Amino acid sequence: MLAGLSALELGRLRLSVGYGTHKKGRPLSPVEVGSLLYKARSEGVSMNECASAIQLKGTGHIGRFLQILKLPDDIQHLVDWGAGNGFIGFTSAVNIAKLKSTKDQRSLAQRVISSDINSKEIRQIVQLHERSKRNIEACVKEVIGMRPSIEKRFVFIGTVEPDISLILDRVTQKKRDEVLALAIRKTGLQGATGRLGKKVFTLAGTDDFGASMRKIGEDHIEALMRT
Repeated sequence: MLAGLSALELGRLRLSVGYGTHKKGRPLSPVEVGSLLYKARSEGVSMNECASAIQLKGTGHIGRFLQILKLPDDIQHLVDWGAGNGFIGFTSAVNIAKLKSTKDQRSLAQRVISSDINSKEIRQIVQLHERSKRNIEACVKEVIGMRPSIEKRFVFIGTVEPDISLILDRVTQKKRDEVLALAIRKTGLQGATGRLGKKVFTLAGTDDFGASMRKIGEDHIEALMRT
């Protein structure tokens, strides 16, 4: 057991972290793992004890899970285990969290979604920003400008009503994303993927999604998704 965690929480941790877990389906998102580890650490559990309890070699990954908790709440729901359309991979999130400014974290996170920036490019952007002290957008343009070709992506960010937010706060990221996938189908949006946070939702896609947004009308999408 880990102090501060229930047997269910510890079980979910073990099923979400470590060798082979990706083959079984992880019940928790990286941020949810980080939140439980933070909860245990707040009860005085050491980094080594945390690593041992969830069968990790060394404490490096524990620090990475705690690092992503530095991201603002409206970005955390975008963090997932691997890279893909509409969300931010775990390694990418760790690098974004290294930025000292919350504004810079938000700016880079949104560009990751809209420009499909990979973890290597994110690391380059963060390093360039730290060395040159230039703004994030300038660093992004320089790094993605070195690509042989650029794919345009469309991003839509909407808010969740407070009463719904209270319900979403009690379920896992996996369940929230299942709800969002159903909402996307119900609204008739084409080519969209996304993530549902506790207070905001994010949709992303390429030309099909852009055309679908124009057809439905961006002013109506948020209301339709809420319904």
